[in-house]
Formats: sequence, C-alpha cells, structure tokens
Amino acid sequence: MVICSNCGVKVADSFELCPNCGHDLTKNESKEISENTCVECGSQIKSNLTFCPTCGTKIEHNVKKTVCINCSAEFDEEIDFCSQCGADLSQQKNTSTCPNCGVKIDSGNAFCQECGTKIVNAQNKPSKVSQNAMSQSFIDKINLNVIIKPTILSLVIAVILSLIGLLIGFSWFSFVIAIILSVGFFAGVIDNESNAIVFGLIVALILGILETPLVEFMYGAFVAGFYEGFFGSHLILFIVLGVVIAYVSNVYLKDNIQPIVNNFKGLL
Repeated sequence: MVICSNCGVKVADSFELCPNCGHDLTKNESKEISENTCVECGSQIKSNLTFCPTCGTKIEHNVKKTVCINCSAEFDEEIDFCSQCGADLSQQKNTSTCPNCGVKIDSGNAFCQECGTKIVNAQNKPSKVSQNAMSQSFIDKINLNVIIKPTILSLVIAVILSLIGLLIGFSWFSFVIAIILSVGFFAGVIDNESNAIVFGLIVALILGILETPLVEFMYGAFVAGFYEGFFGSHLILFIVLGVVIAYVSNVYLKDNIQPIVNNFKGLL
C-alpha cells in the first residue's frame, strides 16, 4: 500500500494512478506509509496531513509546546510572541545552536550531543557579578579595618617569640621563627589574600625595624652593635618572608586554622 502524495488516500501498490484524484503514483514523493497513525481508526497517515483521509479525525502532530511565563498559555516552540498577552517568547526559549554542526542544543548542555563541540552559552558564562568580583583589583580588596586586630596580636606575639629565641641563643633566626608562627597563624583569620599580604608585610616590616632594638634590650648596646655589624639588617628578608607566609596561610591553610581561631573569637 502507498499513500497518494496529492490527496493522501491509501492506494494498492498495483495502481499507477490514484483512483480518488488521478495523481500519477509513479511520480509519488513516497511509496512508503508514514509512521504517523490515526488515533481514531488506526490508519497510517502521511506526516504533512492535518486530517485523517479515512475517518476525518484531526491529527495532532508531535509539535513541541512551551508555556508562556507571563500568562501560562501554551504555544508552539517556533512562535516568537504569545498570542494571548503579546509577551516576547524568544527570550524564554532555552535553545542555542552548535557553532560547528548547527544542531539545536538545550542551553544547560555544555557539549553538543551531535558532534561533541563545547558550547559557550549564557548559563556557562560567568554572571556579571562574578565577573566584577574576578576583575576586582588587589587594592580594591584591601580593608585596613579588617587587619588592625590581627596585626596588633601577631606583632605582640612575634616580639615575645623573638625575645624568647634571643634568650636561648637563636640569634636572628629568632625573628624568622617568630614571623613564620605569628604571621602564619593570624593570616588564616583574614577574609582575603590581599588583606593577608598587607598584614604580613606590616608585621614583618615592624619586626624588621625592631630587630636591633630588641637585641639591645636583651643584651645591651655593645652586643647590639656587634650583632648589627656581624649579621647586618634582615629587613628585606623578613618582609618577603612575611608576605609569602601570609599568602600561603590565607589561601591554603585557612580551613585548618579557622577551627582553632573560633575558640578565641572575642580577641579577633
């Protein structure tokens, strides 16, 4: 059996002309019966027909429907404006086109299901807020109010550790150990890496300036003069160390330090 491409009537394979309309079946577009089936009489129907040629039932083709977000009316996917309220439906259609093969793709998909090309769409792109956050400069993130308390506490502890180290004979290594312990710990309570870097720089700078005075405080002016002449100043070294330790602690060790700091929330 074939279907006449002109009138849609089923005709036996032996016919060369359609008995209904006289169409030349040898020039028929398709001699195979369409897979669409009439829900009323079960007849197979060509996909481009609106009504069943056997019983006259209207054929509901599988057209994708979408709901208008403004008035909840249903509409065909290819319609751009809602017939009920006039809303622009193109803005709520969640399809994009693959730049490689042209296949329509749901915007939630990261790759084309046809050729595997990576899709960059609105959902994959970072939001305007996140883009602004990413483009925020180092200076914009700095808030001195956040680092005042950690700086004071860290500096006090660094001085105490330095004096203890000098007392037991660690020499200038006392200041290195003091920076690692005090800056490394308190950098973990600071909100971002920019503030942590400034915090580490300030603590290390002040401790570097106090290096010789602290030696003099412990052993007198003569030993301090000998110390400065023999070892020299370590200000640059301390600053670099303070910045590096503060950054590493804030970025990589914050999760380990934060539970400990929570026990001393009143101080920070």
